[in-house]
Amino acid sequence: MGVSMKTNQNNQPRVQVLNLYGESERLCKEKERASITGISRSQAWVLENEGKFPRRKKIGRTNVWLLSELLLWANQLKEANNNGQ
Repeated sequence: MGVSMKTNQNNQPRVQVLNLYGESERLCKEKERASITGISRSQAWVLENEGKFPRRKKIGRTNVWLLSELLLWANQLKEANNNGQ
């Protein structure tokens, strides 16, 4: 079951990154978040509290993230590292 995403200017970068990876919007649990971002749970928490990482969403007792937000974050980090070299 995918997550509906209305097309507007605010989420256009998220739609583009999903298209880049051939994915559709969905929710990701902790294991997949760690795999996509390559950072620990505690580091993600620190960055999230600093406003530098996508905010988690709560579904019951489970933390989830939107796939598009994780991919966009990882892509922006990759671009920043490439531009810094």
